[in-house]
Amino acid sequence: MHHSLTLSIALLLFGGCAANTTGVTPSQNKNLNVVSPSATVESEDGAMQRALDRWLKEEWTPLTQDQKVTTTKTMPDGKVVVEEKIVEVPKTDSNETFKLQNFVDKWKVYQENKEKMNAGKPKDPSHIDMLNRMPLIGK
Repeated sequence: MHHSLTLSIALLLFGGCAANTTGVTPSQNKNLNVVSPSATVESEDGAMQRALDRWLKEEWTPLTQDQKVTTTKTMPDGKVVVEEKIVEVPKTDSNETFKLQNFVDKWKVYQENKEKMNAGKPKDPSHIDMLNRMPLIGK
């Protein structure tokens, strides 16, 4: 008697859960769409995704492309020599397997170009300096 009661409760629960979702893909599952509608995911990006997209477009991509570098040297005899060279960024082939070294090489170029771009600009104060200047917290 006890086993048949447990079996019938289990069948009722499992039957109720799958009542209108049998053979339905997740995007067409009514119960799932009530909790997490898939249309909003496709149409709206969150703030973090928009910030990442903006950073990729405005910083990462321009600073990790081949760039022409011009150097000007004044020789001891007063002659000015202008030298131009193209700094190449390591290329990645979309068909080859991902290698962390490719990303590290590209990150190095990004950091070098960012330092050149920010050279001479005032730097933001570090958080340590800001905390050290606070009363009762700092030194």
